[in-house]
Amino acid sequence: MKRYWLTLTVVTAAACFDVSSPLPPILILSPILDSMFVGDSLMPRDMAYYNSDGQRANPGPLIWSIGPTSVATINATTGVIHGVGKGVATVSASGGQAAGVALVAVSRPLDLTLLMDTVVLMQQDTFTIPYAVQKKDALARDTVWFDASTSPRVTINTAGRLTAVTSGGAVPYVVHLTTGAADTVSDTGAVVVLALADTNAPGYFFQTVFGTAIRHQGGKAVAVNYPRLNGKLAFQLVDSALTSDSTLLDQMVVTLPDSLLRGDTTFDIDSISPQEATASQVGTLDPFCNPRRPWAFWHSQHNVTPLFRILALSGTDDSVAGSITITQFAPVAGGAVISGRYLFNAQRTDLYNDSLGAEVIRGTFVAPLRTRQDVCQQ
Repeated sequence: MKRYWLTLTVVTAAACFDVSSPLPPILILSPILDSMFVGDSLMPRDMAYYNSDGQRANPGPLIWSIGPTSVATINATTGVIHGVGKGVATVSASGGQAAGVALVAVSRPLDLTLLMDTVVLMQQDTFTIPYAVQKKDALARDTVWFDASTSPRVTINTAGRLTAVTSGGAVPYVVHLTTGAADTVSDTGAVVVLALADTNAPGYFFQTVFGTAIRHQGGKAVAVNYPRLNGKLAFQLVDSALTSDSTLLDQMVVTLPDSLLRGDTTFDIDSISPQEATASQVGTLDPFCNPRRPWAFWHSQHNVTPLFRILALSGTDDSVAGSITITQFAPVAGGAVISGRYLFNAQRTDLYNDSLGAEVIRGTFVAPLRTRQDVCQQ
């Protein structure tokens, strides 16, 4: 089971520059996200360097570095990368008074990635653990199986289908991947089963984000029905994760144009453009207080050096970016308690025209559902 934060913030060069205000030199590495297997090598990243006049130029010799070196090493002069162990490493290059970064994901020759290693469920919820298999030998036949749960709070079959029975602490599970008796890998995760008595009880979520920003994290989950500007009710789910030292705050918000009144329901999450998402103003364009369709975003903000801010908006080549499913709706004092899961594609606004700016966001949650009147008050 993994819980870590890894972020890549890339500054892209504009097509033209205001030469009246000299800009800092920029060094861009590409591809910004690449993959390899342990024991293999990758050629040095391509680079584009722009001087303070905004002109493409030669930065001179580059100095390469990578970390952590337990995942990959790099030749400081040539930039050739060697895979060492499973994980994600950050490649850095410096030259011409600028620095550029990229990510490299390293897999074992036979590897297993849990796409949701920790899940949060309400009693009676079911969920099938998603996973991905990486094989250097693409033709090798593989088998994946899950161990049976030893806890009475959760049942699990060999295909990874979970059933939440009773609430309590985290219940671990183990999954295996093999292409033969001598070639087997395993991974572990956990299931958290919650039972909330009323809307004052704290909700919880766990989420994974895959792309040029990577997260495995849990935190506070809250849901609200709230009046839109036209008086009708809309719905929001807000999942927030804050590091123990308050240096990093991540937040995921799903907005639906209608209130949530029952469970066992799936809603599409549609795409939204940066222009629509930032039109937070009184009037017909407000995406929060007058949402025209379901949409979502994921936001990450690092509050100490190195400072960065990432905003990823639900979006894909198609109009539907994903979905949110409300599995249960249980009326309690003050409102209701809901559980569910979401999966959607998002595009980072700082890499909006780059296919490598895509993020895949998955999560499960149990949250109190309240009605608030002040969300869109002028």
